[in-house]
Amino acid sequence: MSFAVPVILGGMFQQLYSIVDAIVVGRFLGDLPLSGISIASPVMDILYALLLGASAGVGVLVGQLFGAENWDKLTRVHATALLGGCALTLLLSALGFAFAERILLAQGADAASVAQAMRYLNVILGGLVFCFLYNYCAAVLRASGDSKTPFVVLLASSTLHALLDLLLCGALHLGIRGVAVSTVFCQIVSTLWFAAYIRARCPRLCLTRAALRADPSLFGTILGYAWAAALQQAVLMIGRFLVQGMLTPLGGTVVTGYNMSMRVEQFLFCFKQGISEAMVVGIAQNRGHGSRERVRLFYRDGARAEAALALAVGAGVFLAAPRIIAVFSDNAAVIAAGARYTRTMAFPYLFAFLGESIQAYFRGIGRLRLTMASSSLQVVLRIVLSYFLIARWGIYGICAAVVSGWALLVMIEGGYSLRVVSARENAQGGIAL
Repeated sequence: MSFAVPVILGGMFQQLYSIVDAIVVGRFLGDLPLSGISIASPVMDILYALLLGASAGVGVLVGQLFGAENWDKLTRVHATALLGGCALTLLLSALGFAFAERILLAQGADAASVAQAMRYLNVILGGLVFCFLYNYCAAVLRASGDSKTPFVVLLASSTLHALLDLLLCGALHLGIRGVAVSTVFCQIVSTLWFAAYIRARCPRLCLTRAALRADPSLFGTILGYAWAAALQQAVLMIGRFLVQGMLTPLGGTVVTGYNMSMRVEQFLFCFKQGISEAMVVGIAQNRGHGSRERVRLFYRDGARAEAALALAVGAGVFLAAPRIIAVFSDNAAVIAAGARYTRTMAFPYLFAFLGESIQAYFRGIGRLRLTMASSSLQVVLRIVLSYFLIARWGIYGICAAVVSGWALLVMIEGGYSLRVVSARENAQGGIAL
């Protein structure tokens, strides 16, 4: 918990980036720009998920090398991942500039909302490399055992972001572009802060000019950790994007209400992600060090913590759903749609939280392809069920589809972790779950 609490708080402040954007746009600019930022969110979330997932995947490898105290390989992995990640992020930016508008139009959004969305996305895409650098630095610091510094940076950056949003959008009237400029500027500041901190306090992670070069022999190893984690995160966001498209016939207010409830959900999921991040780092470092009993304890106690948090979060959301959604908009139809989704999902969050703890175990031991495959399977189920259920049950159809996907993941991966992995690792002298 001492590791997880700063991660939870840091995740909350990170989510405040998008939440503050939505609040400022909704309050100062009105419904059309809010619709624009709403339909832009899934595209931006997919890009961010790729960068965040890849950084987290490399973080698992870094954590194992820290546990094994293999400093030479750690330096080579760190330099190769940093340079390769920057190159791939620039490629993602180029693809975003080329295809984002067409994707939004193909989804069925109206031209006016797409125009607003592209004003926002073009600025975000221009500064995407700083989003990668910021997330990568935070991931490797956490992998080394330091969760407090990323939290401090996030706290300062989120505060600055909120103030800049009010200045650029509210006082200077720069419109939706001002919100995007605020986001990119704060990511630049955070990146520079991390670089200065690592140089001064983290000699194991500080790269000299001579060490800052890619090692081709490590590309395969790094990609094995990074691509599976990145794809897993992106698949979840792509699923949400496709489901949003299925909601379009229900009207713009329903789509906006659903997206506002997604912002609330992502904020709440900071709790489960904080616990799972602590589990991943603890499991990865202790696996690298050979401490099998501590790996077992991290898994057991992490799952218990996730279950307790799920029940507490679910109770709070169920009671306060309409008031929470009302923070974003005064539109009664938007509030009603968002509250319906949020309140219905409150207690089924238990499946999501337990699934997170199970996946944290597999990520910690390096089985990222398994977590990617199971996440993809549950997203496919979610999309298929949404296609059939939305027409019949509206937004409640999405609720049923999402919960079914979470339950499937818990059954498949949970059963596998308890029955197959334990037997295999026991046979190899490993841990018993």
